[in-house]
Amino acid sequence: MDTMKSGHTALGVWVNDPETAELCAHLGFDWAMIDMMFTGMDFRDVQNMIRTCEAAGITPVIRMHTNPWHGYDARIGVDLSRLQGIGAEYVLISHSGLQEISEALEVAKDWHRRALWIHPFASTEWTQRTDEMAEATYIIPHMESQGAIDDFDRILDLPDLKMFFFAMTDLSKVLGGNSKKPNFNDPALWKMVEAAIRKARDRGIMVGANTSYAYTLDEMRQRVKQLHDAGFNFIMVQGAQFLFQVAMMEFLPNVRRDLGR
Repeated sequence: MDTMKSGHTALGVWVNDPETAELCAHLGFDWAMIDMMFTGMDFRDVQNMIRTCEAAGITPVIRMHTNPWHGYDARIGVDLSRLQGIGAEYVLISHSGLQEISEALEVAKDWHRRALWIHPFASTEWTQRTDEMAEATYIIPHMESQGAIDDFDRILDLPDLKMFFFAMTDLSKVLGGNSKKPNFNDPALWKMVEAAIRKARDRGIMVGANTSYAYTLDEMRQRVKQLHDAGFNFIMVQGAQFLFQVAMMEFLPNVRRDLGR
């Protein structure tokens, strides 16, 4: 957040183990996405990852487990309460529509933050500290479903919203008629992006996106610049494992040629 407030773009990467989180902090990434949506990460794993990231000096951003293509999910508010209880301050929510985000923003005002092992108040501090906790909590709608597209403008109008995220891979597939292949450069996607950034600037909302998938490091770099130039405040450069895979796709064939294989 300090990076964005200073006018710079915050770079993030998906990591799901402590060693990689420490490495990414060492390399200079600003934030790490910890994924519960498509991995085996449970709440205890996430709690330990939050602690690791904070100790290493990289901001942990949790993507909670949802299925936005399946419709409204009342469990989002319940699981969000638990995530806040174990210390999550930045939470990405892949959502099916407005109701889930409205409810999440209400849950974010609650005071239970590590409260069962560190009581956060002195007797006179409840009101001030509760307000401070809410101010330090960031619910980040993660748009990649048709319902999220349909409610897009109304979500940006929510008064407590401070951040918003474009999931460029699946969002482009939905906009392309549920295409099987993403299209990062889809004009319909970028029309929505440009409208969102204009509106977000007017409302003081920080806007982020990922690079989707490119298969050379040069193209990944170009996409980061494209997102930055479009006005995004925070960018996820995909996962650490994916970046390693892309690098090895170039490196290993060259090594094999050197070895005569």
